[in-house]
Parts: sequence; structure tokens; C-alpha cells
Amino acid sequence: MADFLYKGVVDWFLDQLSQDAILPGDRMPSLRVLSKQLGLSLNTIIHGYELLSEDGWIESRPKSGYFVCHRSETKPVLLLTGEALRTLSRDGTKPAWSCLAHRGALVDQSDTFLAPTVRQEEVHLPVLGKGHLTARESVSDYLKGLGIKAHASQLWLGHSPLAMFTQSVQTLTQRGDAVLVLTPCDPRITTTLQSLGRHVIALGAGERGVDLDLAIRCLRDDSIRLIVLPSQFSFPAGQLISNLSLRRWLAIIEETKLPVIEWDMCSHLAYRAGSIMTYKSLDSSDHIVYIGGVESKGAGRSASWCLPGRHHGLLEGAFLGADMSLSDAQQVALSDALQPNSKRSLTRRAREVWANSERVKAHLEARLGEHVSFVASKGGMSLWMHLSTPLGIAGTTALLANFRHAFVPGTLVSHEPDAKHWLAVNVTLDDVQPLAKALAEHLISDDNQPVGKSLDEVVSETIEASNPIEETKQTEEIVEAIESDLAPSDAIEVEKEEKTVAPTKGEDKKPRNATTEPLYNPMLDLINHDFG
Repeated sequence: MADFLYKGVVDWFLDQLSQDAILPGDRMPSLRVLSKQLGLSLNTIIHGYELLSEDGWIESRPKSGYFVCHRSETKPVLLLTGEALRTLSRDGTKPAWSCLAHRGALVDQSDTFLAPTVRQEEVHLPVLGKGHLTARESVSDYLKGLGIKAHASQLWLGHSPLAMFTQSVQTLTQRGDAVLVLTPCDPRITTTLQSLGRHVIALGAGERGVDLDLAIRCLRDDSIRLIVLPSQFSFPAGQLISNLSLRRWLAIIEETKLPVIEWDMCSHLAYRAGSIMTYKSLDSSDHIVYIGGVESKGAGRSASWCLPGRHHGLLEGAFLGADMSLSDAQQVALSDALQPNSKRSLTRRAREVWANSERVKAHLEARLGEHVSFVASKGGMSLWMHLSTPLGIAGTTALLANFRHAFVPGTLVSHEPDAKHWLAVNVTLDDVQPLAKALAEHLISDDNQPVGKSLDEVVSETIEASNPIEETKQTEEIVEAIESDLAPSDAIEVEKEEKTVAPTKGEDKKPRNATTEPLYNPMLDLINHDFG
């Protein structure tokens, strides 16, 4: 009961924050005042304040009390307005090396995460390549916090989440199959799919999230064989998916019975207290292949786990053949990181990243002013930043030369018309001042016009000018994960022609945006065009 009561203090705080009843910089009510107001004991209020302080929502100032932490004063921008489908054809293909070159900007910049422990403990041999039982039990306990009930025997551990993703795609689909992907997303997802010869249909998120009615109409196309869903706080926008949207997606999945891959690399980086739900936590039919993990810039500092669901029979053979096992030291370090009281626990790291995110945003706002605005992030490791004017090829070239691990250009992340106005900034950077200074110079400068080169050409030149040895070390594992199925360059590119479904005899083929009857449970009809 005590646990419930002090978490009620957190709920009260978040409710006040959502109503703008309390604002950043405001002094919190004193412990005694709030105790009387809520009718709770003084000890309960203290526990609640401690929890809010640990999660970075409030801070204690000596002899002054508690204050709400600084939040961005810049009016946040809306998400991309692309509530539409786009088939990524040959012209929209992003070369694999483009995304591999930016891998450093997609991962945690921590040097200590998953570093081998000083003292090596005795561990048992892995079981069938899945990983040590103790490590899988630690992952199982961690997933319970995300609402996922998974026995250790069902889990697979690996060194690379992208390797698990690649093997899953190869097993569940065939070359030429269409895959529905929600965008903007991790650029490695769409790039890997295209490199494997899959037709990618990108469903863009709009102001209110994904248009699920449009998704339903798209899924009526029999050519779609797989759905890829970025999970909570996904790159680059770091948005929290509403419970309503989660449940509506699950209704659609259960009706279509299509296999789904949930890509979850950021659920551990929530910027607020409270429980986090995932698609997998609601998956009673076991259609979802859940891939999660943590990624760091250091060699051997990444780890992944997978719940194959009902597809375990197919995927286990693929995983065994791929030999993705973690070393003994990596598994010991992973078990340590998943312990809530560990010095390098995921919870502690989430608080550090949130605090750094606030510093990064505040510095960019102070330096760039009206030139930038941000999507309001709820978690993750990136800021989705909108530029008032596109940076231009010349500016992008200069920035990529020095800050390849600090940001990802919007054109690699999104396929919307205004993608050139966006940058995804990694908030785990130790120092953002050099990037902010360089951005200010290019945004304010008049010399910001294209020079006749594509972004892919710019990235290629930048990579060639950089240290190839360093880049090879950082991307070796990912390259190995996808190169086994890469065809020659002329075969990698997806055909221009969109794969279509032949209309049934006696009826005309309808466009994707044609109005059709609902496909899923009747209860969802009560929700009129709610995008989730």
C-alpha cells in the first residue's frame, strides 16, 4: 500500500504538469503543505519527492526546497505531416554504407556501458547458443517491467540487434515481398530491408501519430507480408505511444495475422516515472517478434535479445546458423546492467541521458534561437530538431566531416518532402557546444546553397576522408550481419515498379486511399478516426 501511495504523489505531479498548473522553475509545495493537501503522511510525500528527484523531474536546492527542473521554452514543432504511404523504390534507396557511417550517431556514446567487469565470475556454458541461463533470467526480469512475460527459455541473446533483425526478415519473408514500416525510424531498418530485396512501404506519422485507417487500407493489399513497428521512444522523435494506439494496432495484427517485428532499442530511456507498455506486452496471439537491446559506441559494448513468439521454430534455426552469441564477459556485464541497483543500471543511465538531453536542448536553443524548434521528446537518445531553413549540401558536408557521431541528417531518417529541414541530434554526447557553434555558423551564413551533389555523395566523400580503420571497427558487426544476403549492386536496388495486387475478376482495382469497411473488432468503431 505504501508503494502505491507514494507513486500517487508522482501521478499528482504529472497531472499538474500536464495542466500547466506547475511550470519549469516553479517551487514545489512544501512537504507539510502537500501532505495536508493530499491527505497523505509526511513520509509518503518524502518518498514521492525522492522518486521525482531520482527521475529528474524536480531538484532540491539547499535551504530553498524543491523546484521543477528546467524544460525547453521553445515552442515544440509538430511531427512530420506525412500521413501518407510511400513505396521506397530504386530512387529512394539509401545505400547501406550511408547508415552504417552514421551508426555512431544512433547509439549511446557511453564508454562504460557493458564494459567487462574487473572480476570475472564462473559461468555456465550457453544452452544451444541462446546465452547463459543467468543472463537470460536477468533479461526476463527486466522485460517484466515492460509488461512482457517471457520465460528465460524463450529468450535469445546476441551481440547485434541488427543481426537479429536481418535474420528475422530473411526467415519470415522472401525477396520481393512488401514490408510495411512506420517512419521516421532508425534508418538501418529501411536500408536493411531494401538491401535484402524487400519492397518497403513507408507509413508516415502525422501530427496526431499514425493514421490507422490508412494503415488498414494498406494492409488489405495481399502483397504485404511483414509489419515493422518501432517501439516506445524510438529514434528519432522519442515519442510515447498511447495505450489506445497500442491496442488498436494489436487488433489489426490479430485480424490480419501478419508477422510483426517490434524494434525496441529505447524503452529503457524513459524521461519520466511510470510504467511503459510495449506492443509485445499486449500480444496475446504471439504474432510479434520482439527485438530489444542496448547499443554503445565501444567495441563489444552492444547486446540484444529476441522473443520469437510463435515463430520460434523458424527463427531458432536461423539464429543458430548466424552464430550471434555474446561472450562470457559481455553476458556478465549485461546481467549487471539490468540490475536496478547496479552503478551502471539502465535506470541510472536513463536519468543521466535525460539530464544531458535537457542541457543539449538548452544549449542549442540559446545558440540557434529562432532557427530551430523541437519535437517534444518523451525519451530515447535523440532530439528531433527542425531547422527554419534547410542546411544545404555545403553545410551538411562540413558538418559530416567533424560531427558524424553527433547527428543524422533527416533525409536518411525520413522520406517526407521536408526531410531536409530535420536533424536527429544524439543527446548522449558529452559536449554539444562544437556542434551548436558549427550549426550557428552555417544557418546564419548566406553561403548555404546546394553545390550540385546529393547527400549520398556527400556522405561518401566524408567517409573516404575519415579514418577507415576507426570506421571499420565501429561497423564491422553490422556489415557482417547483412552482407551474407547482399546481392550485387545492380540486384540490391529495389525495382521501380510498385508491386501490385491483381484485382479480382469482375471488379476494378481500388486505390490505396479508397474508403473500405473496417477490418477489425467492432469495439474499435466507437473510436471515430482517432489516430491513437
